[in-house]
Amino acid sequence: MRITNHILTGVALCGVIGFLPASAAAQSAPDTNSADIVVTGIRASLQSAQNLKRNSDKIVDSIVAEDIGKLPDVNVAEALQRVSGIQVSRDRGEGGSIAIRGLSQVLTTLNGREVFTAGGGRGFNLQDVPSELLAGIDVYKTPSADLIEGGIGGVVDLRTRKPLDKKGFVFSASARGRYSDLADDVKPMASVLVSNSWDTGIGEIGVLVSAAYQERAFATDIINVGAPNGRTDIIAGQTVNAPNGSYQPAIKGNRRRIGIDGMVQWKPTPELEVYGQVGYQEFRSIQTQFGLNIPTNGRTAVPGTATVFDGTNDIRSISYNNVAFNTFGVARDTYDENFQYSGGVNYVTDGMRLNFDVNYSTSKNTLYYSELDLAGVAPRADQDVSAGVPSMLLSGVNLNNIGSYTIGAMTRNENYFKGDMWAVKGDASFDVESDFLKSLNFGLRWAKRGMDFTPVRFFQTPGTAAARVNAAGFSDLFMSNPLNNMFSGSGNINQDFLVANPDALRPLDNFDAIRQQLGITTPVSVSTPGIYSINETTMAGFATAKYGFDLGAVPVDGNIGLRVIRTGLQVQGNRLNAGQTVPTPIDMNSNYLSVLPSANIRFGLSDKLQLRLAASQVLTRPGFSQLAPTLTLVPAQNTGSSGNPDLRPLKADQLDASLEYYFAPTGSVYLAGFYRNVQNFILTGTILRVIDGIEYSISAPTNSNQGKIKGIEVGGQTFFDFLPGLLSGFGVQANYTFVDSSTGTSIAGLSTPLTDLSKHSFNVSGIYEKGPLSARLAYNWRDKFLTGLFTNNVVVGLPVYRKAYGWLDASINLDVTDNITVSLEGSNLLRSKTDTYYGRETLVGNLEQDDIQVLAGVRVTF
Repeated sequence: MRITNHILTGVALCGVIGFLPASAAAQSAPDTNSADIVVTGIRASLQSAQNLKRNSDKIVDSIVAEDIGKLPDVNVAEALQRVSGIQVSRDRGEGGSIAIRGLSQVLTTLNGREVFTAGGGRGFNLQDVPSELLAGIDVYKTPSADLIEGGIGGVVDLRTRKPLDKKGFVFSASARGRYSDLADDVKPMASVLVSNSWDTGIGEIGVLVSAAYQERAFATDIINVGAPNGRTDIIAGQTVNAPNGSYQPAIKGNRRRIGIDGMVQWKPTPELEVYGQVGYQEFRSIQTQFGLNIPTNGRTAVPGTATVFDGTNDIRSISYNNVAFNTFGVARDTYDENFQYSGGVNYVTDGMRLNFDVNYSTSKNTLYYSELDLAGVAPRADQDVSAGVPSMLLSGVNLNNIGSYTIGAMTRNENYFKGDMWAVKGDASFDVESDFLKSLNFGLRWAKRGMDFTPVRFFQTPGTAAARVNAAGFSDLFMSNPLNNMFSGSGNINQDFLVANPDALRPLDNFDAIRQQLGITTPVSVSTPGIYSINETTMAGFATAKYGFDLGAVPVDGNIGLRVIRTGLQVQGNRLNAGQTVPTPIDMNSNYLSVLPSANIRFGLSDKLQLRLAASQVLTRPGFSQLAPTLTLVPAQNTGSSGNPDLRPLKADQLDASLEYYFAPTGSVYLAGFYRNVQNFILTGTILRVIDGIEYSISAPTNSNQGKIKGIEVGGQTFFDFLPGLLSGFGVQANYTFVDSSTGTSIAGLSTPLTDLSKHSFNVSGIYEKGPLSARLAYNWRDKFLTGLFTNNVVVGLPVYRKAYGWLDASINLDVTDNITVSLEGSNLLRSKTDTYYGRETLVGNLEQDDIQVLAGVRVTF
């Protein structure tokens, strides 16, 4: 019932907007074409975004910061959550990856050039870019042949500012503080933009430099109730589903984001422009975590303590005897560093446009993971998963006495990803004078991209299983758990226990010293089977034709095009073939040709109403880690993973339609439908291999059969200009998306929705802007969604769902003068929680909560 109410609320709000054109038209709306009226602030941004959507020859949605430094939200992913058809996955309480109309295979471009973050995937980490650097974001939901291939979900283009966009001297700077309540810390944020242009004897010259710095303290509390396990030894004559334990990390850390952009434009003549641009992004996440890992598989239940949820065989509460457990101290640090260098020439005359562009990008992504555990045995453990915070309490052992422990496992993992890309593009467009054709556009693009990966793997436990090393002689390595206030100090879990100090584990020299102190002689070393190198070269050519004609009284225009790409792939690494126990080095070369047609057509049904139709074929190439023939083993879990260089690219046939009604400069409603038929979805299967006498369960990707996605989007925006006085400053944005999907799985005969895709989602934003005051209250809601499949000894392919949740943000800005604005913002104001379950809600999964954040600051613009 609650979900139904959320959906009806979203649809009703969109419906209310649908009635606004008539009432708005009956009032005297302001004349935005008058030279006496200057539109600024939120209105200007919404008006610009609406004009981009209305005038594009593709189906596109945009976010525009018309005023410098006013792009909403802190990073790109968070800004994109307001766009219909986009669903955002969150990472430690901030926007992370996105999916467009159900598909996460999204291509990111920066000023039309492909960008990436080094890693096992192909995409760009949207968290890397501070939003202050951007003038706007365009989301292309339908392609045309001139857009770079690679995103079956869509293309997200990040647009930075150019010095000649606004002539003369421009200066903008901001400073904010951000408070995170669980971390209980304030961190700084700042940005600056300086731009100037000059008319000289050699033409017009513009120079722009912008930079942004963000820090964020964060904390996350997690209780991961162990996956269900079918057991017959708990309640006589009955098979019950008992959680296999509890994993309870408390996480705290700091994230830093730096962005720098510089650009020079030179126009020696009005027709000719020469430009150069440099971009840099750095993203650093320093994270520590402490907690308990309490597995209960194979442990004996205390007789008579087990209860089940009514009408089920699912354990509600239970107690165990003699439960082994681990405490852990973990350092998990990641670093992204990206550079982009580009330059080119534009030449524009009446009827002709020429462009030549060269760009080079480099990226590094590094992970350092260090862990040291303490091991112990508790005489009793009591678990109850029915409470708001699922409980798991150890008793009968002094968790603050070092003598209660032996030394547990020691782990060191390091991932080194390095990538670079050269790209050269040239295109030409020529106007055509005819009753049908309006212009012809041709182009070529050559790109070469490389990716190298080197892993370091270390996992050892001092002593033997029969004779573990007592921890009492190593008390200097451990301390009391500093994060002992999980879920507001809940008494449902143990909060006070001893843990390793992650700061001592971070430097490799310290880690090695501790390793030797514990008597572990095996050194930290590179895992040779996991090394790989991939080089990919593409040559693409495209041709598009823009057309326009009158169909009776209805003007029609659009584009039709073809993009042809030859992809060459070289994969070097190590491969485990059937029947082998030792990986074999390989060097594989392959190439394939892709032909991608596209067509967009628009019918001008009236001055305000237009209908768009689109059909296209698109592709996404497999990720680098999916293609890599590497073998990575985890001895502690008898598991491993391998890539597959024989994977084929994902391809999709797409159909789209959009009906759009524009009734005011900032007022519109739309209804869109879409269909995607995707071939070669990549799924993960499992095989068993015996390596060095140990049987491993090794996962590897394979291409599956078709996946189908269909859905609708409905939404709109308006200001209530027809209301009197101060009330005319109110406005609203709302959209609702329905997506239905189905794809095969690694389990024969089983189909599921796409992972991380909600069937229903909506956004509602209340806006106020009048005089010096502007404010926004934004609520984002999404239905439950599939996160994966789980198999145990009773069921195969049990779906794992995250429950529906909403996310509330708010902001208020006050223009103290024409040049100074103060702001107050809040994020995650409802403290949304991650709440998952296995198939049904009585099989409890993961509970997670993140910070509420409050930001305050000032912005100065000249």
